[in-house]
Amino acid sequence: MRTDKPFKTIKEQIQILKSRNLVFLNEETAKNALSRYGYYEIINGYKDHFLNEKGNDDLGFKTGTTFEHIYALYSLDKDISRDLLKALEDFEQTFKQSLAYVVSENISEIDSSYCAVSHFNTGKTYGRDRRGNLKCDRSRLLRKFDKIKRTDNEPFHHYSTNHNNIPPWIMVKGLTFGQFLYWYRLSKPTIRHKTILRLIGAQKIFSQNDQLLREFYQLYGDIFALYLSYRNLTAHGGRVFNNRSKKHALRKSPILYNSDRINVSNRAFNKGKYRSSIGMVIYTLGLFDNSQPAYYAYVWILAELKNYLKKYPEDKDYLVKSMEFDIFPNLEYDLKHEDIKAF
Repeated sequence: MRTDKPFKTIKEQIQILKSRNLVFLNEETAKNALSRYGYYEIINGYKDHFLNEKGNDDLGFKTGTTFEHIYALYSLDKDISRDLLKALEDFEQTFKQSLAYVVSENISEIDSSYCAVSHFNTGKTYGRDRRGNLKCDRSRLLRKFDKIKRTDNEPFHHYSTNHNNIPPWIMVKGLTFGQFLYWYRLSKPTIRHKTILRLIGAQKIFSQNDQLLREFYQLYGDIFALYLSYRNLTAHGGRVFNNRSKKHALRKSPILYNSDRINVSNRAFNKGKYRSSIGMVIYTLGLFDNSQPAYYAYVWILAELKNYLKKYPEDKDYLVKSMEFDIFPNLEYDLKHEDIKAF
């Protein structure tokens, strides 16, 4: 079977790039990079900014574009991805322990109690199994709980064997972030609400009929979904610095989008402005009581950006716009000084 993307040797790949006006400062180093990380990852993933016409390889690269410049952007993105993943993992731990605390305090720390069907909404349904039992999100989550109870992995086996119980603060350790979000989403409103309040360090509980409560749920539900999408993107090597997601874009919420926080026109918002960028991930991480994930993500990524711009200062506006880092009011100061004002 023929393909329009036939295999090319490293030497052939370099010749193709040269024919498209790409300059190599050190061809041997370029060969090593292409061999280790792949043409698709380095070139196809990061070439658009350097092409004469975005999406058109045939028109070649802008005059003076080097392989080293493209590779530097690729490397910057991998560093940013690593820093963001660390921040999201830190937030995930805080989120999991917040729900575990609320469940323990308001239901029980005994697994036979807090894992009872009555404490969860059904979620989406998927028909019935051979025994006639309803297949749904809730049944999937409870099966996962049962699997954790029976595993020989630690610390679950220790708690199950020696304490005849796996408390919530241990159970959450056996769940991926996606599985954990099922627990949160399927929990009753009181549990979800108290968990968010704990996360943001607030005390007030709104009326169940209050419009603000519905907006409150929507905003944080959207934020958690956005984090999960970036959690998966960073874990699987996706391009991060200019990522946008229509599926996981934040919806317009007066709690977040207002003159005191983010003032964006409806037209710009509808075009995707400040809805799903890496800048929005870091900004919303700063809404929580534990602000360390947001602060360190900003500081770490800023350090990567400053180091890159020392060599390629002409990319500043492109990167700031791609990452939507202009949302941070002290960015210009932070780019020029060692002390960081951050948010």
